[in-house]
Amino acid sequence: MIMKAPEIRISAKPFIDRQHFPYGFRKSGDFSIAESDLLTQYGNSLLAFERGELTPESDDEKHFVEFIQGKSAAANSLEKAWQKYVHLARGKKHFYTLHSSASNQSDYDEDYTDEAFDVA
Repeated sequence: MIMKAPEIRISAKPFIDRQHFPYGFRKSGDFSIAESDLLTQYGNSLLAFERGELTPESDDEKHFVEFIQGKSAAANSLEKAWQKYVHLARGKKHFYTLHSSASNQSDYDEDYTDEAFDVA
C-alpha cells in the first residue's frame, strides 16, 4: 500500500525539539522511522498552524487545523505522529518507583499529597 503525502507545506528547515528529544526523534525510541521523518519534514509548518502563524490553504491543512482545535480526530499518519509528539513533549510525565506505587504512598506518609513535583 502506497501512502500519499499529505498536502501540507513542508518546512523550510527540519523540525528539531532538542529540549524534549535531545538526540532527535529517530533516536528517542518513541517514534517509528516514518513518524520521525514526518515530524522532521513537516513539524515547523504544523507548529506554525498551531500558533496561527500560517493560514491553511489545502484541504489537508484545513483538516489539520480542525484536528488541533479538537474539532476532528487524527485522520492520517502525519496528524497521528503530531498527536503522539504533542502527548510526549507536553503531556504529563509519570514516575514509578521499584517498591511502592504512588497510590499506596499516602498510606505510609501523612505529608504525602497527589500534587506533581517539578524535579530539576
